[in-house]
Amino acid sequence: MKGKIITTVCVIGIAIAGCKKDNTNNNNNTGSTQSTLEQNVLTDFAGNLVNPNYQDIQAKALIMNNAVIAFNANSTDANLLAIRTAWKNTRAAWESCEGFLFGPVEDFNYDPTMDDWPVNAVDVNALLSSSDSLNVNDITALPTTQKGFHAIEYIIFGPGATRKAADITAREKVFLASLTQSLYNTTTQLRNSWDPSQANNYTVQVTTAGNGSVTFPTRLKFFQTLVGSMADICDEVANEKMQTPLAAQDSTLDESSYSHNSITDFTNNITGVLHAYLSTYNGTSGHSLSELVKSKNASLDITIQSHINAAISSFKGITETYEKAIYNQKSQIATTQTAIRTLKTTLDGQLTTFINTNIKD
Repeated sequence: MKGKIITTVCVIGIAIAGCKKDNTNNNNNTGSTQSTLEQNVLTDFAGNLVNPNYQDIQAKALIMNNAVIAFNANSTDANLLAIRTAWKNTRAAWESCEGFLFGPVEDFNYDPTMDDWPVNAVDVNALLSSSDSLNVNDITALPTTQKGFHAIEYIIFGPGATRKAADITAREKVFLASLTQSLYNTTTQLRNSWDPSQANNYTVQVTTAGNGSVTFPTRLKFFQTLVGSMADICDEVANEKMQTPLAAQDSTLDESSYSHNSITDFTNNITGVLHAYLSTYNGTSGHSLSELVKSKNASLDITIQSHINAAISSFKGITETYEKAIYNQKSQIATTQTAIRTLKTTLDGQLTTFINTNIKD
């Protein structure tokens, strides 16, 4: 996600589940049962989705960092390919978590630190041409458009993803090693910020929503924040990540233009919305927002899941890299944008109304 446009999601309004039975479903929840279900969703959202997702990002960032160390010791094309693969794998785990981009990831600017875009290639080249120190602490102090995923991408892929191992200079190798170590350090901070074993962890703020949480004095506040973040990433994908380079007819404005990974990034963003709705990651699932909706209005749950899956599937219609599609497949892009905007409308409208009506704590 582009760091410059981020706003703290923790003040968004929306919520879920309820006290009054809907005629579309035969489940007659009592207030006590409903409250228990809401609490179970809080617990499983943190335990089955957020913590595993952040752990996965950290683990994959470590693999990428180790791949860079191996490349710097033996600079072969095979070892460069290993870095690229690790970059894409780390990126996939990261992009999917943007479906619930609130809490420490925003409060401490972990998002722009890792994922501001597009990379400022002019300033990166100037840095590489200078004699400035490139230690990890130096990288940490750089502007966000000169570090993180996209600075790494710039070095290991290059324009058109054509770089070979022999093209990467000794100074670029130093820069790359510090970039990946810095990114790994940030993923560790992000993971620790939710880790239940750490002091002052954010998991406690979620699981005690409405029961002592400072961040979420009511469960309603939490569900408003969650649904708001789901809608926000839909808006960003359709109306910024996709629209900005399309409108400008400028592929350098694509999110991951050097690796040609932009469509995969977009798809993983919307997949993250599905993960947030189902409280699931890597096959592990539990009590979820979907379950809350279904308990009161099964038809709405079907609609929401249908719109999420339709948005994800719509990316299959874009058969070229996004860098080419903005010139050659404008109608296919428009179809996908429409699907994502339809999903956002459903989240902002029907789901928001449902939540605000039914969460009663």
